[in-house]
Amino acid sequence: MLSKLEEIIRRANPSYHIEYEELSMMNVKADGIDSSRPFAYIEEFRQGEYGKTGFWRSKTTRLEIWFCRFCRFENDARVRDAIRGTIENEAVLPFIEEYKREPGLSQPDKWAWYTPPPRFDANEVSIMLQFDYKVLTC
Repeated sequence: MLSKLEEIIRRANPSYHIEYEELSMMNVKADGIDSSRPFAYIEEFRQGEYGKTGFWRSKTTRLEIWFCRFCRFENDARVRDAIRGTIENEAVLPFIEEYKREPGLSQPDKWAWYTPPPRFDANEVSIMLQFDYKVLTC
């Protein structure tokens, strides 16, 4: 799943650095990311459910992907809102379109998004995309 998501993010916008490992806390890792480069973080903690779709077993995983950019500390809500608009246009919407084109993936019923306060670094601006990744098996 991680390699598939990474592949889709790269096709959507190859300039985004991708992180998903929790070995070292992400707020510590963020200090080592080039502040001029945007990044995507695939949350390692997941929740989901096992079920049945027709005659197939299904495994649905709720995923969270954070698309982030760094800004200057002095920015206000208007500047952060403009940065979120950039993130949405350059990464979030292209990711959704690339995901839809990926053969074999069940399409989510909805794509939820959030604009949380900085999570990884005080000058980080992000959009968190949440959706269900569904796999059907025999």
